[in-house]
Amino acid sequence: MSKIYEVSILGRATWDLHSLNNEGTVGNVTEPRTVVLADGTKTDGISGEMLKHIHAAKMWELEKNKKNLCEACKVLEPTRIDRFFQTMKREDRKNYTFEKATEKAIKECAICDLHGFLVQTPTGSRTSTIEFGWALGVPKIYRDIHIHARHALGEKAREKSSEEGSETTQMIYHRPTRSGTYAIVSLFQPWRIGLNNVNFDYNVDLEERKRRYKLSLKAYQAMFLRMDGAMTTTRLPHTEEFEGTIIVTNDNFPAPVISPLRNEYKETLKAIKSQIDALEILEFNNISDFVNKIEEISGKDLYTIGDSK
Repeated sequence: MSKIYEVSILGRATWDLHSLNNEGTVGNVTEPRTVVLADGTKTDGISGEMLKHIHAAKMWELEKNKKNLCEACKVLEPTRIDRFFQTMKREDRKNYTFEKATEKAIKECAICDLHGFLVQTPTGSRTSTIEFGWALGVPKIYRDIHIHARHALGEKAREKSSEEGSETTQMIYHRPTRSGTYAIVSLFQPWRIGLNNVNFDYNVDLEERKRRYKLSLKAYQAMFLRMDGAMTTTRLPHTEEFEGTIIVTNDNFPAPVISPLRNEYKETLKAIKSQIDALEILEFNNISDFVNKIEEISGKDLYTIGDSK
């Protein structure tokens, strides 16, 4: 069986009437996120930070045994393994190297291992094995501003408004709503699961690496089955479709990332595949097909540094 090295997920997702990512609020007006492409086109965007946060949250939700997470990640605290150093006794800190911090994080926590972390003292970082680019609106994106009014409720509110001669409306908000198709790019590096980036030893065994690999793929399935983000309490996205390509590399060759902003991105990937034997292309035409294709690759063995085919 071939061993999986890297995975890239490239596709187009259609979401209607959402407000997943915004610039911020000025007064009572919330501004939608706007980005500029290389040709100068302005379009709608959902940041990679937002998408990566969603994936990490799905991993946390899907992890049945929270003992497989560090104390910070058990409660989704962003400090991650750095929290351990902050709680150490002063006399123990001087012998606490970044290599030891990395080993502890990898052994104790699936989220720290896969999503990376920063350590303030001793200073260092572990880069994430999971990467997301911006979700970019494939022109044209439809944008609108809707008025949302909050009303005072109950007998006391009515009495007060009657005495003051005012309406019961407390405040009017202007909130954005967008609909459109978004180009998605994500990269996953299973060969790095459990790998200490200081000494390049694996700090967990192969079975635990496989378990974390499958957990991460499940999180991909979950996030695209129900996209989360800003204002989902009243603007939960209507997910229409998700179609695209999963690229798997079965040898130590980097998985290509070609933007689905290009209409011909699938043809480009097929042309690349004809020249590089290490690539495997799995196309998906809808959300259920995506779930099935992810399930297909979840049974693969993982590439380990030093492996030969």
